[in-house]
Amino acid sequence: MTTTSFKRRSFLQAVAGGILGPGTIRIGAGLSAVSAWTGLHTNSVLAQARPDDGSRLQIVKVEPYIMRVHRDAKGNLSGNYYLMCRVETSEGIVGWGEGTNFPKVATIATEIEMITPYVIGQSAWDIEKIWHTLYRGRNAMHGSAVQSAISAIDIALWDVVAQKLHVPVYKLLGGKVNEKIKIYTSYRWGNIPRTAEAYRKRTQELVAEGAIAGKWDPFFDEPYTPGMRPEERLDFSRQATLKTIREVTEMVRGIRDGGPEFEICVEAHAKFNTASAVRIAKAIEPYYPMFLEEPVPPENVDAMLEVQRATSVPIAAGERLKSRLQAREYIEREAFRIYQPDAARAGGITEFRKLASMAESHFIPVAPHNPNGPVCLAAHLHLSAALSNFVILEEGNTNPVLNRELFGSWHDSRAYFLPPEGPGLGLQFSDSFLREHSFPISQAERG
Repeated sequence: MTTTSFKRRSFLQAVAGGILGPGTIRIGAGLSAVSAWTGLHTNSVLAQARPDDGSRLQIVKVEPYIMRVHRDAKGNLSGNYYLMCRVETSEGIVGWGEGTNFPKVATIATEIEMITPYVIGQSAWDIEKIWHTLYRGRNAMHGSAVQSAISAIDIALWDVVAQKLHVPVYKLLGGKVNEKIKIYTSYRWGNIPRTAEAYRKRTQELVAEGAIAGKWDPFFDEPYTPGMRPEERLDFSRQATLKTIREVTEMVRGIRDGGPEFEICVEAHAKFNTASAVRIAKAIEPYYPMFLEEPVPPENVDAMLEVQRATSVPIAAGERLKSRLQAREYIEREAFRIYQPDAARAGGITEFRKLASMAESHFIPVAPHNPNGPVCLAAHLHLSAALSNFVILEEGNTNPVLNRELFGSWHDSRAYFLPPEGPGLGLQFSDSFLREHSFPISQAERG
């Protein structure tokens, strides 16, 4: 090496050190090493570089937790069971993930126990490697339980690595694109008459509370009566009656009258056949809804595509598509105009990012499906902050009191949330919280 080359490299290192400041990560060795700042403005490549401190982040423990976090009017734990996953490293760093997929939390917990041997002893730095190890290791068993188990472990690994680097997860995803996370409220119209006037009045109240968008399912099955068998509640033809179409149209009209700029999100839970879905979409089309969600079952891309091409109403779907392989044809053929992946079901943060990138190449915005627990909420907040094609997030089962306890602080709003700023996902479960809210697998719902 010439004296001139030596001086030039020494000078560049000194300049980099002065600009980037202390507390750096060193990439490379000797005079070719580069310093990368791990402060507030780090980018995704530098933030994922491994610190030169000999840290391996060896995984020593992987544990599924089944929790209930909500309470009824009497203060008793109630509502959905959530599937959380605790990953611990040899350094004592604990990361949390979530793989909730109703109602299969017991199945998913068992799956996590089965794939734990693939993870123990691995380095938490190797998120991509671990993801593919788990995915390929369970090739013969792929389905919702396997993918949700992978999701839970993957999210926990991102939490571990970001904590090690002392940055929020969104820093590892490229930093903030969105300072605020726009939300649509969930089922906040309540049990009111199915009339335009009732929905107009309630929408005005929601707008006064600050809401800018909202979703609900205005369709219904046959009312339950004691002794009724499950098959008696189903319409196997998936046919929407004219009465239902008329009522739903009136409700949507009432919402539009109550909020001229309110974004209307209509949920259908895959109830209908293609013809009925088209009739519903055409009926509500004059009121410019933001989307009609899952009007037909997701197993047939041609059916979804036919509905989308028949209407100007954006069709939203994707919560039941478990991976890139399942979502690929929907995205490439543009069978929906809003994509709704779920980090707790589709493969965690690792797979979610890839799915969002696939959608972005087709100018399809992402609206994360978010009815899960607080860990998945945290993951979606970080992802939403970093996505350029993010459009809106489902409010879901958020509880401001609970969120303040787990996140340390919480911005309670009907219009938007804020991404957590603490290291990792930004939330912590205390030992007392775990003791109070955890349930044995024998008590969890099975499906």
